[in-house]
Amino acid sequence: MSLPTFLVGSCRTAISSTSSARIQTVRRTFASSSVTLAKRVKGPIINPDAMPIRDAASVLKALESDRPDNAFEIEIITRVDKSAPPLRGRVSLPRDVRRKEEVVLVFAEGDLATLALSAGATHVGGEELCAQVLSGEIQPTKVICTPSLLSTITPKVGRFLGPKGLMPNPKRGTVREDMDVAVQEAKGLMDWREDRQGHVRAALSQIHFPTQDVEANIKHFIKEVRQTQSRNASETSKPQKGPSITRVSLGSTQGPSIELKEY
Repeated sequence: MSLPTFLVGSCRTAISSTSSARIQTVRRTFASSSVTLAKRVKGPIINPDAMPIRDAASVLKALESDRPDNAFEIEIITRVDKSAPPLRGRVSLPRDVRRKEEVVLVFAEGDLATLALSAGATHVGGEELCAQVLSGEIQPTKVICTPSLLSTITPKVGRFLGPKGLMPNPKRGTVREDMDVAVQEAKGLMDWREDRQGHVRAALSQIHFPTQDVEANIKHFIKEVRQTQSRNASETSKPQKGPSITRVSLGSTQGPSIELKEY
């Protein structure tokens, strides 16, 4: 005996409503379980396939054995503070990885200009250098300025150098008068910065470097990122909650990325 059509439709509606309700209940259960688990976990969740730095470096060296000039590249994922500007800094690695010398531009005049030249600056001068910067004739990798010239050059090259991360800034130590020290630091320091997603990427070694040098550079760089996070937190009076770094991966120019542990 078949049911009337109107009863069949009612049954289907009831079954559909019941199924939807059960699905929503399961979703809420799993969602709440995930939230509860996340709250219980006080440290980063470590990938079981993650490797110590030396092991990861050895694997990548083997994969890149025919390309010794390729680079080891690190990616650090940090805990993002949306109310604070992205992290940035300058670091001197135990073993320098740069293949090209820095092009150091110094805006200075008089005795300070002479001091900058003697320290090894590539280009030294006053506001007359702004036109050469804008035209591309001078392509600096580091820019330093004396306090007296900062207000003069800012309207002319601020919008050009700013997006490149090159505009002199007192907080970054690139607006100063001790030109001998400033130029030497500029020639020996590597700039790094965090993107808006909290990722910090940097080439920290070449494949042919000894493994101990690779490890030393990586640990030194991670320490620098952590110290910068701590300084920023103390300046904003906002204590950090949980680990400041949630994940670190090591890759190479043409190789895979391997998650690290024990860093």
